[in-house]
Amino acid sequence: MKKRKAYELTYNEELTVFRFTSEGPKGKIKKVIEFSPYEETIWNLGFGDEKEGDWDDSIVSDNDDLRKVIQTVANAAHHFTEKYPERRIFINPVDERRKLLYNRLFKEKFEEILLFFNLEGVDLSAFKIYQYEPSRIYDAFVLSRKKSIFETQTSEK
Repeated sequence: MKKRKAYELTYNEELTVFRFTSEGPKGKIKKVIEFSPYEETIWNLGFGDEKEGDWDDSIVSDNDDLRKVIQTVANAAHHFTEKYPERRIFINPVDERRKLLYNRLFKEKFEEILLFFNLEGVDLSAFKIYQYEPSRIYDAFVLSRKKSIFETQTSEK
């Protein structure tokens, strides 16, 4: 698997809030990734530009570093699920543009994602979750960390 460029992350002790700075033609833009409880074991992944001590997921930065930003968000998801393997991550795009972008990215990276995560697609109008199929368009996504063979093995005596 190819190592991809990503921004350096800073994070809180609980690994629920991550920060990094995007650098490109529009300058340095502070970004925030936040995992917040949605249900008991489902956590929402929120992401956006830092704004007045909070963050805004409706801003389109267009700082010419999309791949690096996406890899940075993926790294945060890895860190979060390493600490909390029982938690599932809910990814709900805030608009149609991002919905299509996320569908394209998940389709493109599907095989690589499956090395670490189970991926499900969500149809919000039907309130249904499906096993992800790259040929379909989904409203939202759910990631859950796969158990490694080392976590599932037991020692014999």
